[in-house]
Amino acid sequence: MNFEFNKKNIVLIIVLILIVIIGLMLHDYRNQDITGKNNDKIVLVKDYSRFFTVSNAGNKYINYLQKEDKEKLFLLLSESYISVNNITKDNILDKLTLLKPGNYTFEARMMYQEYLTSDIIRYYIKGDLSLEIMDEYQRPSDYYLIIQMDEEKNIFDVTPYDGKIFMEE
Repeated sequence: MNFEFNKKNIVLIIVLILIVIIGLMLHDYRNQDITGKNNDKIVLVKDYSRFFTVSNAGNKYINYLQKEDKEKLFLLLSESYISVNNITKDNILDKLTLLKPGNYTFEARMMYQEYLTSDIIRYYIKGDLSLEIMDEYQRPSDYYLIIQMDEEKNIFDVTPYDGKIFMEE
């Protein structure tokens, strides 16, 4: 097999090199998009698995709030929220906005993520909080949470939130 450097072969080599370079650039862009590890931005969560996991953490908080479980709520709230609001295990129910009696469901509708470090991610969640009354759900109300996850330690904490980031849209 004899290879000659004529115009046709040179053009073919250049096209092949360009395809490889474009492929590598697209691969890097796609991987960056999937991980979202852009430390200076708050980006929409597109990963369904992550969305579902964080939404379940929000459900856990709503469940403990509904049951008025002081111990578990205290463990679940973020340390900064506890210290800023001077929350103790004795006054936690006075400091939190409690839910009216009933059976509630929380469903996340929109979620943003912000990488604080390579392992700690803060999620801003907008969801529907629905109250079930006689096998029917009332019109859902908007409910906002911030959930911070430490992926290395596999732990999370919750901060009640006013939804400011969603109102800026």
